[in-house]
Amino acid sequence: MHVSHTIPEAVIDGADDADVVAAPDLSGFTKAALHADATAHGSSMHRRRMSAEHIARIRRKRRRRRILIAVGVLLLALIAYIAYIGWSAIKVKNAVTQALQGATSAQNAINSGDPSAIAGAVGQLSQGIDAAWNETSSPAWAPLEWIPYFGGDVATARDTIDILHDVSTDALPGLARAASTLKLDSISVKDSTVSMPGLAASAPDLAQAASSLNEAKVELNNLSRPHIGQLADALDKARSGFDTIAGTVDVFSRIAQTAPSMLDLNNQDERTYLVIAQNNAELRPTGGLPGSWGTLTAKGGKLTLSGFVPETDLPLLKEPVSEEDSEELGLFGPNLTLKPHDVNFTPDYPRAAKIASDMWKKAKGQQVDGVIMIDPVLLQNLLAVTGGFTSNGVTFDGTNTVKLLLHDSYFQHLTPNEQDALFSMVAHDAFMHVLSASNGQSVALIKAVMNSVNDGHLYVWSASGDEQVHISGTAISGELETKPAEPTASVYFSDGTQGKMDWYLDRTVTAERVASPDGDEGSERYTLHVTMRNTLAASEVDSLPAYVSGEGMSERDASIKPGEIVTMVYVYAPAEGRMTGWKLPGDAKFDMLTTHKELTVAAKKVTLKPGESYSFDVTVAASPKGSGAGLTVRQTPRIDGKPSVQWISSKKDDQ
Repeated sequence: MHVSHTIPEAVIDGADDADVVAAPDLSGFTKAALHADATAHGSSMHRRRMSAEHIARIRRKRRRRRILIAVGVLLLALIAYIAYIGWSAIKVKNAVTQALQGATSAQNAINSGDPSAIAGAVGQLSQGIDAAWNETSSPAWAPLEWIPYFGGDVATARDTIDILHDVSTDALPGLARAASTLKLDSISVKDSTVSMPGLAASAPDLAQAASSLNEAKVELNNLSRPHIGQLADALDKARSGFDTIAGTVDVFSRIAQTAPSMLDLNNQDERTYLVIAQNNAELRPTGGLPGSWGTLTAKGGKLTLSGFVPETDLPLLKEPVSEEDSEELGLFGPNLTLKPHDVNFTPDYPRAAKIASDMWKKAKGQQVDGVIMIDPVLLQNLLAVTGGFTSNGVTFDGTNTVKLLLHDSYFQHLTPNEQDALFSMVAHDAFMHVLSASNGQSVALIKAVMNSVNDGHLYVWSASGDEQVHISGTAISGELETKPAEPTASVYFSDGTQGKMDWYLDRTVTAERVASPDGDEGSERYTLHVTMRNTLAASEVDSLPAYVSGEGMSERDASIKPGEIVTMVYVYAPAEGRMTGWKLPGDAKFDMLTTHKELTVAAKKVTLKPGESYSFDVTVAASPKGSGAGLTVRQTPRIDGKPSVQWISSKKDDQ
C-alpha cells in the first residue's frame, strides 16, 4: 500500500502554530519503509519542510489580516456611531426648538389669559423637553463627555436637558391643571369688586410648579457655559425663556397664596390698608416723597377707597415711632422715624412701610393690615388700559398723567397746600376710575400691574407674617436684596433740594462685566457707571415757582441756589460682596462708606447747577456663591418709561 506523506499547502496555511512546527507521526513505519517511500516519491517531505523565516512570514501575514479586519470593523462601527449621534443631535435640536416655541407660546398665552392656549403651550413645551431627554439620556451620548475640551459642553447640554426633564415631570402637569382651574380671562374688577374664580383652588398646583421651577432656575444658572458658540447661544435662549416662565409662575403662585385673604375674597376677614401716593418730582429711594395718604378697605373682594390727605396733615413727631439703629442714623438721619414725608429715606420698603403704619396709627388711631405705595407712573399705566378721566377740569389719561402731576401742575400758581390737595384728589379719583372702569380688561390690567411692579412703581407690605413670607423675595416687596446667590447691586437717589426739581434730573445707571484679578476665582466683578445731569436751562431758572426750586423752604440749606439739584446717592454692593474700587471726578471720595443690613454701601452728596453733569464709576465684586448668575442692577424707579432694573451677564463676551 502506498501512503503519501506530503503535507498540503492548504493545511499549512490553515494550521495552528503548534501544527506547523510539530513533526509528523511516523510511529507506524520502519526506517527502511520510510526511506524506500521517500526515494520513490522524490523525497517530497524533505521539499515541503518550512524554514523558520517562512513560518514567521506566515504569522505576520495572518496578524496583518486580523488587524485590518479589526480596524475595518471599528471604522464601520465609528461611522455608524457618528451617523447615529448626528441624527440624534438633529432630533435634539428639533426637540429643543419645539420646547422653546412652547415656552414662548406659554408666556404669550398667560399674558392673553387663554386657558386652552396655556394648556396647549405647556403640552408643547413638555413634549419638546421629553423628546430631547429621550435622546441625550441614551448611553450612546455618554462617551461624548470623554472628548477633551468639548466633552464639558456635551455634559452641560445633557445636564441642562436633565434639569428641564425634571421640570417636565414635576412642574408642568401641575401648571397645566392650574391653567384649567384658574381662569385668567375671568378675573375682573367690576363695580369696585375683585373676582378671581379658581384662584384658591389653583394655589397648591401653582406652589408645586413654582417650587420646582425656581429650584431648576438655580441649577441652570450654576451650569458652566459651553465653549461652542452655537450651543452656548441655544442654551442661553433656553435659559432665558425658562427664567421668564419661572418668574411668571412664581408671581401667580404668590398671588394665589395671598390674594384670597388679603382681598377677603371669601368674606371672612375685612382688611384695611394704608395707601401712599409718592411724588417722584421730589425723589426718595423707593420713588418719591410720600405726599398723599389714604386707606383702602377690602371686604368680600369689594374695595372701598377713602379720601386722601396730604402728608402735611399728619403731625411731625417729637419722639420716633420706632428706634433707629446706628446704620440708619448714619445714612438717613433721625427724620426717618419722625417725619411722615421722610419714611422712605430708606430703600428697604418693608422698613419704610412699618414706620408709615406706626405713624398712621399714632396720627389717626387706626391699625392697618398693610401698606401699599403707588406713584403717577402706575396710575398712567392703568389709565392706558381703562381710558382717561377728568378731575378738577383736567383730563388725565395713559399718556399725560405723569407730566401733568409732576410738572405742569406746578405752573398753575397754586399754593403748596393747594398743590398737595390737588395731588391727593387726583390720586383718589384715578384709583376710583380704575376700579369702576376696568370691566372686561382684566388681562390687560394684570399685565399693566406686573410691568409697573417690575419697575418699582407699586410696593406692598403685609402686617401678617404668613402673607409677608409669600410677598418677600418678589419685586413688589421692595426689600433690599440680600441673597448672595442672586447678586444685586443697587443705586438709590434721594432729594436734598427740598423742592420739586427732580423732574429735571436725568440719571442713568449702566454696568458691565470686567475681568477679575488672578486669585479671585468665582468672585465676578462689575463696574457700575452712574451719570446725573440737570436738564434745566439757566434761562429757565427765573420762571420756576418757589415750590419747585425749594427757595424759601424753612429747613433748606441756604447755600443751595435756585435751579440747583441736590441729591444724595447711595450705591449698594451685592450681598456678601464688596466694593473693590471707584473713580469720582477730581479724585473725590465718597462722603460715607458703611454697611446697611450687612450690605456694603457708599454715599455721596451731589449738587448740580443748571446744565451741569456728574459721573462716577464703582466696581463691585459679587459673592462666589453667585458665580455664573450674572448681576441684577436696580435703581430708584424712573418716570420716563425706561426700566429701572437690568441684568448683566457674568460672561464678558456677552456684553
